[in-house]
Amino acid sequence: MALKKRPRRGTRAFRKRALDKRWRPGLVVLAGIVAVLALIGVVGSGYFGTTPIGTALRASFSESDEAASVERVENPAVADEAPEPVSDRAAEEAVEKAAKETAEAQNSDDEEEAAEAEAAQEEAALLAEEEATLEEELPTEEGLPIEEELPTEEGLSEEEELPDEDEFAEEDESAPVPPSDPTMYLEIPKLGISGAIVAGGEAGLELGTQLVSGAPWVPGSNTYIAGHRVGFPGTGSDRIFYNLPAMSAGDAVTLYDSLGQEYTYQVTEVFAVTPYDVWVTAPTGSDMISLQVCTETPEDWWTIGPSLMSSGPESGRLIVRAERV
Repeated sequence: MALKKRPRRGTRAFRKRALDKRWRPGLVVLAGIVAVLALIGVVGSGYFGTTPIGTALRASFSESDEAASVERVENPAVADEAPEPVSDRAAEEAVEKAAKETAEAQNSDDEEEAAEAEAAQEEAALLAEEEATLEEELPTEEGLPIEEELPTEEGLSEEEELPDEDEFAEEDESAPVPPSDPTMYLEIPKLGISGAIVAGGEAGLELGTQLVSGAPWVPGSNTYIAGHRVGFPGTGSDRIFYNLPAMSAGDAVTLYDSLGQEYTYQVTEVFAVTPYDVWVTAPTGSDMISLQVCTETPEDWWTIGPSLMSSGPESGRLIVRAERV
């Protein structure tokens, strides 16, 4: 028999042999533990599980209990007589209960009707007493003293006669209706002006004349209208107020609004102011119209020169005022 050669220290074979020697006892111990656990599992599953072994073990430990349970199942206690149907008893009880409730409802209805009838009689009696009391307290027309008799229309004097309804209607009809469109039209027969446009803003000065403030349909308003002396050729402003200095007291001026309502005025005064006299635009408490045009100077209304277009103190404003008639 040949002897195996021992591997040399430090070689691969030597390290493998040393490793096998080190792990071999541990593997043997591990295999023993696994075997013990497997045995315990088999025994436990045999008793608690559903395998044939477990069934046999459970049967050997519970023979007495099983015999007792079999006897209880084989000899049940059964009543000799059949029980009374439940549905019949429930039906009878329901019928009796319904009859009882119907009787109680009828009794309560009769009582309520009686109480309502009694309350109605008492209320009627109270109303009759109140009417009788009122009739006694109210005086009759014959019993009124002469001083307290109501005046009739025939008994009024001429000064105290009731106003006629037609008078109110005429007053309401004479009041102007404010139009939704503030555009107006100017007519001055003396200057040959007819249908000249009166509109607000700078556009008014180009179309004809400018509405500076006020409105003829507003009571107590000073309707202030300004126009150019020379204006722009080819437009409604061309020489619109060129001859305004020729106006005098008593001349007629008429305005028409967009609804066709007519406002007639009569000239009362003609005067000149500086460009800074803005008080002429304020209302005076009466319905009036003011027409304005530029002049060379406040003293000279007819000269047309370079100062006509300026707004300095050397220029002026001619104002024609007219009261509404």
